[in-house]
Amino acid sequence: MDRGCRSSSSRAGPSDEPASKRRRVETLAPETAHERHQRLFRLKQSYERGRVPPKPQSKHELEILKERHQFVRDSDVDPSALTWEDQLAYKYYETLFKEFAVVNLKHYKSGAIALRWRTEDEVLSGVGQLTCGSLRCRYHEPSPSILASLEDDAPPDPESTAPLVETTLEELEMPFGYLEGGVKKTTLVKVVLCRECAKKLRYGRKKAKEEREKMALVASGGAEAAEGRDEEKRRDGERSRSERRESDERSRRDRPSSRWSDSSGDEDAGPALPPDLRDERRRRQSEGERNRESSDRSRRRSASPHRRHSPQ
Repeated sequence: MDRGCRSSSSRAGPSDEPASKRRRVETLAPETAHERHQRLFRLKQSYERGRVPPKPQSKHELEILKERHQFVRDSDVDPSALTWEDQLAYKYYETLFKEFAVVNLKHYKSGAIALRWRTEDEVLSGVGQLTCGSLRCRYHEPSPSILASLEDDAPPDPESTAPLVETTLEELEMPFGYLEGGVKKTTLVKVVLCRECAKKLRYGRKKAKEEREKMALVASGGAEAAEGRDEEKRRDGERSRSERRESDERSRRDRPSSRWSDSSGDEDAGPALPPDLRDERRRRQSEGERNRESSDRSRRRSASPHRRHSPQ
């Protein structure tokens, strides 16, 4: 009896196993894609509820160089007083050769060009000084036939002035304006280009000059057109005033008289009056005529000499 009890108690069920062991078994058990998705989603929600702070993103040295690089640095600045990011950019700046620049003329039609200084490998191979400095030019790399003609396969001499390409090169000094750190800067840069790339470099300046001349011509033409419009407005004003005066004169000549007489012509020209007003007007006119006659007789009497009566 006791043996049976001991045997039954020695066999433990799956619920009696430790939780850590059971969790390991469940984790290692195969799962479907849907179960895996649910598990990862629950894990994501647990992280979002806990609001685990994101890990700080570290910057690579290349990113630091892009942020702190300057095309032309001030030589009076002490490098030891700079931050380590600026010191890294300054150290890279000192490795560049700033006699001639390499140019990118991809967007030359819009007037946007890009410049950079040459590296040590480019200086030793003569790229940008004995070849065309445009990165997209076919004469940018040394000609294989010219390199094959060199003695003992020696590298090109950087001090030599003989071009390593089968074309004519031009040395140009150009003003280069650029935006750096939100500040507009300008510096003089020397480049070596072939004739075709030199035309592309001058294209933007030539186009800008043509645009300025066109704008000046349009402005002068606009001023002349404005003067012509003002003169036309002045002439129209004078013409309208003269026409207004002529119309006033015609209306004044054609206007009937405000004082009507008793003649048949005046009565026909004016509106017909009521009988009582017509009689009143005639009465006043007759009184006026009698007054004028009496005044005329008095004037004639006063003008004649007085007669003297002789004594009888």
